[in-house]
Amino acid sequence: MSADGAMSTRPTAFLGPFGSVTEPFSLVNRHGATIRGALSRLGSDKRGGRCGDAPVAVVVAGLGRTRRWTLLPGLQLLANGFTVVRFDLTNSVGLSDGDILDFTLTRACEDLCDVAHWARERYGTDRITGLAASVTGRAALRAAALDPGLFRLVGTLCGVVDARATLTAILQGTDLVGQLHAGTLRDLQGVGTLFGHEIRLRGVESLVSDDWAGIHSTVRDLRTARHTRFLDFHGKRDPWIRTADVRAVFRSVPHAQTFVIDEAGHELNRRQTRFALSQLIQEHWATTDLREAGSRKPGGDSPSVPPVPTVEELSAQRRTEEALDQWWRAQRPVPVPPFV
Repeated sequence: MSADGAMSTRPTAFLGPFGSVTEPFSLVNRHGATIRGALSRLGSDKRGGRCGDAPVAVVVAGLGRTRRWTLLPGLQLLANGFTVVRFDLTNSVGLSDGDILDFTLTRACEDLCDVAHWARERYGTDRITGLAASVTGRAALRAAALDPGLFRLVGTLCGVVDARATLTAILQGTDLVGQLHAGTLRDLQGVGTLFGHEIRLRGVESLVSDDWAGIHSTVRDLRTARHTRFLDFHGKRDPWIRTADVRAVFRSVPHAQTFVIDEAGHELNRRQTRFALSQLIQEHWATTDLREAGSRKPGGDSPSVPPVPTVEELSAQRRTEEALDQWWRAQRPVPVPPFV
């Protein structure tokens, strides 16, 4: 794995709300593909130290979503003193290499590990906080198990816990994993609808061969990552993830917890996202004893409740993202979709 850092063309730093700076970054993953994303940091450390003293969060959106879907959670982490690394998966959509046709959960997990290692080396931090959603939430649980010393805290928003059950629910009862076991799913180079997107059916084979299909492997991952704290935020009205499965998984170990949000479905709205991030940040404070990282007022006391971005600050960060996307369009031959 190699890194281009913040790229070679200048200027690449864009000013954002509350004295923050956002810049593009890229790195080459273990497969030789380029991962691209955005790195946001405060202009100075709240404790008068180096910016590198800030905790680091790696944030990735759900399958088929670009980093721009993570703007609100990323900004809330930034407002509370985190350096925030947001990126697009390879073999998905967005800036990074590859096509979503070739998506696998294993590749998503590897990308998350590669970016977290890169961030830890760049900032010299002890351990990373991870945040992922939906299908990539399941990848984050495995990432913590593969390298138990990498993540201090992992949050999942509407995270999948049983990939087979979720895939079957999305397909309204069609069990592709069962068909693979029965030998009736033969054209693995063909394309089918997996997790709501057109993906090659060999992705189903990967679910089985890499042990993603089922709840037992999820529980095993949590048990392996016994030095990581897990927080999950589940919508009780989620049509694709069973509440009973979520509770069974996150109650299976003492270092995991789930919050069931009664009115939420498979996606959290703005208010629910802010609640989830507040819980995650407070957990970070509790586990690291760095409550001073929660205040963005230099020399101020740490708040008892994490501050949330204002509407004006969110709009300011959106303008920063628009400027960053314009920069990306100038660097790459492949068009970057307009910011929405």
